Amino acid sequence: MQNLLTLTIIVEPDRQRLARFAMDAVEALGGNVFASANMLEGLLRRLREDGVQAKLPVEVNLQLDEQSLYLAWGERQEALAKLAQPPSADAIKAIATRLKNASESTDSILLKRRNEQIIADLESAKQRARAEMEELETLLEMKKNELNKSILAAQTDALTGLYNRSGYDTRLREAFLRCKHQGEPLCLILLDLDKFKEVNDTHGHQYGDEYLKRMANAIRTSVREHVDHPCRMGGDEFAVILYSDLATAQRVASKILGLMENKVSIGIAQMQENESTESLVGRADAVLYEAKHLGRGRFVSDKNKELTAKAI
Repeated sequence: MQNLLTLTIIVEPDRQRLARFAMDAVEALGGNVFASANMLEGLLRRLREDGVQAKLPVEVNLQLDEQSLYLAWGERQEALAKLAQPPSADAIKAIATRLKNASESTDSILLKRRNEQIIADLESAKQRARAEMEELETLLEMKKNELNKSILAAQTDALTGLYNRSGYDTRLREAFLRCKHQGEPLCLILLDLDKFKEVNDTHGHQYGDEYLKRMANAIRTSVREHVDHPCRMGGDEFAVILYSDLATAQRVASKILGLMENKVSIGIAQMQENESTESLVGRADAVLYEAKHLGRGRFVSDKNKELTAKAI
């Protein structure tokens, strides 16, 4: 029995990361992705129940036994996938290394511990040798940069390169406070790919991934680099935090619709005085629902509770 990955499960995002890593392993080792996805749904449900009952973090191992992949935690060992043939040693080593690197780059607890360890080591070194102060401060700056890069990696969606849900939450909070304080316009654009499940089911997982990348590129090319914040919320859901007024946001939405051949539903809301981030998100979500209700392939804008819809 070979252990490919060990992951500590504390909150729901940890289970989602485990699911992604497990499906990556199934695909890389030649397993049936669709069958494993169905199996994984039940495994995650049992894992969630065990975690609630234990009221403690649950350590989960992804294990390989010849032609079988398992998820193991506590006293459980649950089958995930049956491989067509035993993978080579090189293939096993490659996926184990990839999973290790991916899990470390998204583990916020590990990042925090690394940060604490860096600070503790440097403070001890300063006390031990005054003469080494300049060298240690240089090292501290380097480690801070490494930490910032690790944090950025943890807030980036691996498939599309856009900010992930964690990055979205952080950027939206910062943008909201900044624009409130400085009296600048801010728009939130929420986007859903129309009938993405049908695309995925018809053409397969790999085609679906490329379709998501195409959507990400359409959004990225429609906004200002290093100014606005394009995000992938998860699945086929995207968002843009736009430092502009409603008219500019509508032009951005029109461009995305054109690039995606009108196969996107879009909701737009501009920040108003004396409202919360929750209110802004709620208004954007409401007009996104309205866009879908009107037949998809369009954007709907919310301005002072007055709906403006446009289909290209």
